[in-house]
This record gives sequence, C-alpha cells and structure tokens, in this order.
Amino acid sequence: MRSQVNLTKLLNWEKKFPSWFQQVILLSVIIVWLLLLPLPAWAVSPQVERPVLTLELLQERLHTPTNLEGNLTVDLRELAINLRPENAEFRDTFYQLLRKELQRAGSKPLGLDLSNSLIQGDLIGSDLGLRTPSYGQALAPIFTPTEQEQIERDRLPRKQARILSPTEITVFRGALRLVQTRFNGEVQFNNTFFLQPVEAQGAIFTQQSGWNETRFSEKVNFSGASFRQDARFQGSIFFAKADFNQTSFSDAYFQNSTFADTTNFLQTNFKQAANFNYVQWQGKTDFSSARFTDQALFAKASFQQFALFIETAFEQAVTFREAQFNQSVNLQGARILSQADFSDARFATAANVNVSALNFNSDKAKILGNTGKIGKVLTVPTLQGNENVLRNLVQNFRSLQQIPDANQLKYMSQRLRLEKLQLCLLDVDSTEISPTTWLLQAWDWLALTLLLLLSRCGTSVWLVFGVGMIAIAYFGCVFWLVDRFRRLHPRIIPTTYETVCMIASFSILSLLGLIAIFRTAEQPWLTLGCLVLFIFPIPATLLIRLYQLGRYHDLMDVSYFTEDGTLRQLRLLIGRLPVIPRYPLFRERYPPILWNRRWNWLNYYDFSLNNLLRLGFNDIRLRDEHLPGIITTLAWYQWGLGLLYITMLLWTLSRTIPGVNLLIYLK
Repeated sequence: MRSQVNLTKLLNWEKKFPSWFQQVILLSVIIVWLLLLPLPAWAVSPQVERPVLTLELLQERLHTPTNLEGNLTVDLRELAINLRPENAEFRDTFYQLLRKELQRAGSKPLGLDLSNSLIQGDLIGSDLGLRTPSYGQALAPIFTPTEQEQIERDRLPRKQARILSPTEITVFRGALRLVQTRFNGEVQFNNTFFLQPVEAQGAIFTQQSGWNETRFSEKVNFSGASFRQDARFQGSIFFAKADFNQTSFSDAYFQNSTFADTTNFLQTNFKQAANFNYVQWQGKTDFSSARFTDQALFAKASFQQFALFIETAFEQAVTFREAQFNQSVNLQGARILSQADFSDARFATAANVNVSALNFNSDKAKILGNTGKIGKVLTVPTLQGNENVLRNLVQNFRSLQQIPDANQLKYMSQRLRLEKLQLCLLDVDSTEISPTTWLLQAWDWLALTLLLLLSRCGTSVWLVFGVGMIAIAYFGCVFWLVDRFRRLHPRIIPTTYETVCMIASFSILSLLGLIAIFRTAEQPWLTLGCLVLFIFPIPATLLIRLYQLGRYHDLMDVSYFTEDGTLRQLRLLIGRLPVIPRYPLFRERYPPILWNRRWNWLNYYDFSLNNLLRLGFNDIRLRDEHLPGIITTLAWYQWGLGLLYITMLLWTLSRTIPGVNLLIYLK
C-alpha cells in the first residue's frame, strides 16, 4: 500500500515539473557530488617546496662544486633564490660571492647550475662574468689559449666593422644550466660572451629577458622554454648549434643576429611579432611546424643553407623582402593565411621555393614578388596533390597582373602533366589501360610535347616568334629556289645579286630566330629538332622529286607567283588561299611577279609570310595554269602549317597580353 502511495507521488511530481527542469535538477546534483569527492592522487598537481638559498648554503655550495659531465659546477639546483629589492643585502652578497668563484683563475672554468630553481626578482647575469675589453687591449691572463681564441672570433669582426667605442663584454667561462628554471623577474645577459654551452630546456621567463649582443661560443639549447614577455636577442651571435624547439615566445627580437651553425625552431610558437630582420643564417635553418600568430619578419635576412618551413603556419603577414637565398626554401604543407612577401628577394641559381601541398587560398591571401622572377623560383616536385596549389598560385599572380609569373607556373604544371603521361605510357605492365585509352594518352602526350617545345604551352611569345621566323625564312628560300632556279640549259637561274641577297637575308632571319629560341626555350635543341621535323623532311623530299622529274611545261620563262595588282598595302589575309581561282578575270587581276626587279627576292618572303601568318604587304599567290603539282603541294603544306601556327600564336598572345588573359580561364 505504501509503495503504491510513493509511486503515485512520484508520478504526480513528474507531471508537475517539465522534463527539461528535471534534467537541470539532476545535472546540478551530479556536479555538486563530483565537487565534494576528493581528487585522485594523479589529478593533484604537486606543490614543489624548494629550500631557500641562504648565505651559509651558498658558501657551502661554492666551496664544494659538483662534477657534472666532467665539468666543475656550482650546484644551485632546486632552490628558491630571493633576489628581490627587499632582500638587497643577500642579493649583493650573492653576486659578490658567486662572481668571485666564477672568475677564479684555473685551467678548468667553473660552471653554474640553476636547474629547477625559482629565481625571485631580477637576475643580472652579466654581473657574474669577467669584464674585458671587446677589442684593442690584451685579454686578461685568466683566459686559457683556447678561450682567447674563442674570444678573438668575435673581436675580429668588430675591428673590421670599425666599432671604435671602448665597449666591454662580460665573459662567462663555465657552462650555464637553466633547465626547468623559473624566473619571476627580468633576466639580463646582455653583451655576454658564453664560452661553454648554455642549456635552458624548459626554462620559464615570466618577465623580459635580455640577450642583446650576446655571444654563444658553444651549443645553445632553449628547447621547451617559455618566454612570456619580450625575448631580446638583437645582435647576438650563435657560433654553434642553436635549438629553440617547442619554445613559446611572446615578442621575439632576433634582428641583426647571426646563426653560424644549424638552427632549429621546430614546433615553436610565436604568439606575437617575430622579428628576424637582417639575420644571417649561415647553417641549415628549420622552422618546421612552427606557428606565427602575428607578423613574421625576415626582411633583408640571408639564408646561406637550406631553410625549412615545412607545415609552418603563418596566420599574419610574413615578409622576406630583400632576403638572400643561396639554397632552397621548403614551404611544403605550410599555411599562408594572410600575405607572403618575397619582393626584391634574391635567389641563387640553384635556389627555389618548394610550395608542395601549400595551404594557400588566393581569395584571402596573397604571395608577392618581383614580376618575372617569383614565378621562376616557385616549384612543386609532382603534379599529383598539387593541382589546387598551382591553380591558386596562377590565380594569385593573374589577379596581381603578374602575367609572366602566372604563365611560368602554368608551364610548370603542364610540364609535370607531361611527366605523368610519360609514366603512364611506359607502364607496359599495367592491365588497367585499354589500347584505346593508351592511344588517346599517346596523342595527349604528343600534342602537349609539341606545345611545350614550340610555345612553352602558350606562355612565351618570343619563342613562338622565333619558331615562325625560322619557318618563314626557310619556306621563303624554298619558294625562291623553286621559282628562280629551273634549268641550266637553257639557262633559267637567278642573278648573283639576288642570290647574295637571298642567302644573306635567310642567314639573318634564321640567326634571329635561333637567338629567340635559345633565350626562351627550356630545351632549345629539342625545340629546334621539333621544328626541323615539321619544315624539312616533306619539303626536301618534294624538292628532290621536282628536280628529278625536271620541268617541261609552258610558261617556263614566267614566274609561278602572281600578285594582286589592284592594291599595295599591308593586309590581313585570314581567308586567303595559296592558289588563285581558275577564272580568266583573276589572271588579269593577278599578274606574275617581276623577275627583273632588284627587290624581287622580297616577294618570296611575302608569300611565305602570307601562308604562315596570314599577313603580308601584297597578296601573292600561285598561278592557276601550267603549275607542277609538287609546287602546289609545297604551298598547301606550308598553308596547313600556317593554320596551326596562327592558332598557337593567337592563343599565346591571348595568355600573355595583360587584360586579355583575364577573360580566359584555363585550368
């Protein structure tokens, strides 16, 4: 009976309150219950209780240095060191005693280990070393010959730079260990020369840290460190390897610094501006997987070796203005969300920028560079997986009216496509390709090869003009030979003057065409070989056959070529055919060209120009009667080549003329 009453009350409670209100009540009860439960041991962060460094403990540690990796070291690990102004007496004595021991003469310098310690107040590290003139005067006798040699490495550049102010540097002879050290105040090591390694893995700098004009003679390791305020390394020199892997920076200032060896900033997080202007990167530089939340400045920097920015994220503008690259730059998988500026950057002959798998949207971001130069250094190893990258880059440069760069990237994409087709055609073991598909791919390969060789796939007008110039000169010479050199008996041959003019003009035009080809084609000899295959075998065969058969027809003493006598002007002859119609009135309108004129040899070039470019000063055609079929075949053959050539020329012009190219979308 009681259970029925309780059930009735429960049902009435559920009806009284809506379901959402019941869920809120239940969730609140669960949260309160979880908060009241004790946390497990693994979830409780341990509160590290560090012993406080006293003068007695300091003196004890100074008198009994430890042997750490073969080096005598003052062991101040896992201590709380109070250097705040209210503890001024201890602070002054701390610097005095520590400086005295660290500057002690001896063959083995004394290092300092502050690992896992808590530094309260400012640490003026430059007060712990030995001050010595930066140049000019003799070094103190405390330095060993090896140490003097290390210091001289820095003094020589100062002399060469004519730095005449009597500045001093602080020499830190021993190794410095700051592993997992926490600095609650500022850290100052400005103008300090470290002769031994500096290890600061996992160190936490809560305030500003100064390392300006600092020299690191041996390896430096700041991996995992956290710079929560400004980190200033202006004008510093890293003579050995420098590691800043997984380091977290607020504002990072490295301008005018020099990295003489390998430098690593892998997975480093730059939360604010990162200034690397005027930096000398003499060794390999690796910023892979780094993240630049704010601006990244590399203006006028010098990269002597490879620079790696693999999968690096640039969320704001990155600047490489006037930078020098002697080796390749790898931006594979990098993300450019704002703007990358390579304006006035200088690239060595072997240097390029690998943009494979680059995350770049041309609608939101921009890549800037000098017109005609930036497109030549951007490269991808394969077409697969990079189609969108190349398409976005082409769109980027077209929107900036940098047509040569857009065309260069388009040419590169087609060249990679050709390589892909070659691999498919040579893969004879593949059973997935049918004979029909293979033939279609072979046709695509042939057509693309011709376009690349003869016009750089529509991206080089001068290459197309060079090819056309040689073709016009060659066919002009062929038609002159056919028309003017007919028989020795009875003599129907050209004059000496005309022969000299023809040979000289052919040589000049061919030379100009060759210059254009060798200056613009990537493989000029293959381009020249392709051109020869088109213009030489068939005309040569027809000429040989013509002279074998001989000519025994009427009108032997009249030219095969006629001209329109009604007009003499520059004409665009798009619909012109090479032979006049068989209609008597046309014979009156088209009289034969005059052999007895000194400028007659120009008519043959005019005819060749008409056939190939559909452009000429006179409308010159073949006559319609007493004309050997071989000569007609020659004219029609060039006319057919002219159709292909004028199409290729107009296509190339449309892609290279600013404004016109924007109307054409080519994927």
